[in-house]
Amino acid sequence: MNGIDKIAGKIAEDARQEADSILAEARAQAAGIASKYAALAKEESDKILVAGDERSKEILRRTVSAAEQEEKQQLLATKQKMISRAFDIALQKLFALPENEYVTLLANLAAEASSTGSEEVILSSKDRANGEKILNSANEFLAKAGKKNNLTLSAETGAFNGGLMLRSGHVETNCTLDAILRLSRENLAPEVAAALFS
Repeated sequence: MNGIDKIAGKIAEDARQEADSILAEARAQAAGIASKYAALAKEESDKILVAGDERSKEILRRTVSAAEQEEKQQLLATKQKMISRAFDIALQKLFALPENEYVTLLANLAAEASSTGSEEVILSSKDRANGEKILNSANEFLAKAGKKNNLTLSAETGAFNGGLMLRSGHVETNCTLDAILRLSRENLAPEVAAALFS
């Protein structure tokens, strides 16, 4: 029995060694597979983190860009409101000029806008009281310039706030203060903006 026990022991020992070897190899393969998948998981995780970081940077860049654009639009709108307000104030100041300065202003407008020297001058109801003064001064300005000076005061009253209209037949020249400021705005706006925002 000794021989059989030895053979059985030897078989059992060989089987244990074979099992240990297979188990060691399986453990090594499992460790290799685990390591490989851990590396793949880390690689994917790193890609996700990099992509997330790049995405968050892009979102931040877009958000900052949108905020800057909104700020520029708000600033531009505010500047345009301030420029409009400056023109409104200028118009109010023209209407608030002392009477003699206002009469001279309207007389100059009439003389400068006159092409024939014999147009009809249409005034607003507010300016009608100074019609003769405006007309006489305008004709004097025309005479000093060596031009025909036969402007006449229209019986008609204009539906505007200030300034005047010149009429020669069917042709009217708009010299109202509103129209003059509106037409001057395009040329004067850059200067007004420079004065307001420098």
